[in-house]
Amino acid sequence: MTGPATPHEGIELDAIDLSKMTNHSTVQLPKKQNTDKERHKKLLTGIFNKILDNKSFFSSSVQIKDINEILQMKYSSASDIADVILKDVALTTKLLRLVNSSFYGQFSNNGISTVSEAMIILGTEEIKLAAASLKIYEFMHDITNIKILKEKGLKALQRSIIARQIAIDEGLKDSESIQISAMLYDFGEYMVALFSPQVFINIEICIDEENLSREQASKSIMGISYSELGRFVASKWNLPSSIINAMIPVTTYSKKKNQLSIDDLQRYICAFSNDLCNTGFSMEENAISKNILLISRNYSHSLEISTSDSIKLFKSSWEKITKHAAILEIDTKNQKI
Repeated sequence: MTGPATPHEGIELDAIDLSKMTNHSTVQLPKKQNTDKERHKKLLTGIFNKILDNKSFFSSSVQIKDINEILQMKYSSASDIADVILKDVALTTKLLRLVNSSFYGQFSNNGISTVSEAMIILGTEEIKLAAASLKIYEFMHDITNIKILKEKGLKALQRSIIARQIAIDEGLKDSESIQISAMLYDFGEYMVALFSPQVFINIEICIDEENLSREQASKSIMGISYSELGRFVASKWNLPSSIINAMIPVTTYSKKKNQLSIDDLQRYICAFSNDLCNTGFSMEENAISKNILLISRNYSHSLEISTSDSIKLFKSSWEKITKHAAILEIDTKNQKI
């Protein structure tokens, strides 16, 4: 695996330590002389102070750190890992319902009754990732009632399903980070939309009027990009560097698959999954196909996934979500493809 993510530019984000903050803390960012940097600093200060004032986000962040404890337990026994999961009764119940459904396939007529048994049948890593994914989705879903953020949480879950399937198809041995990286891929954008809707709207306007990418527009408005913000928060949760590195956006599509390192391949899988899930649920069938065709062409050299396979990934991932909506406690009535 590569080292830490690339250094942040523009704003010294690492001066902020979320782990030492309380709900009453006030963020103080480093002073800058440049007017634009002062404006960026003010925007980010406002966003982080709103985060600290939100009790649901703060308490959920602690739970994410607990889930990270599971992800970091590479050399622990299945029993030790199961004990961590079992501390969360709601998570354990949902996890067992999911592994007993066709989401992972049917393994026995009697069903799986314990987390330890699930690890024996599905594998320890699979259960660790399932627990982490469920918790992150629950976190994104529960802290807001805003429709656009509910949709983003749903797309995050769909991205993780697509990325996981591609990793399986590729036979990647070190793919445990992809599922979580894909789920958190647009988390910076999610946070801005949640805690500073006006900044989010200004970025959307900038995208339309200046014809910029989301990364370019967010950096223009805030001084840091959505991706940098998302990776910063992920780093403060002490998530593994492999997960954070896979959240770095792809900037070129010309690299061939055999030229990609494992780290780069994970990045391309996450980026592809994100682009695929940005295909609108409410678009007409022909429009969906055309959009996915363009995405497939962009990644034709790096991932070699055909348009037909891309469409299958897009549809099957959504079908899996809708089929297991009750278990996942998801309302899909207002969503369609």
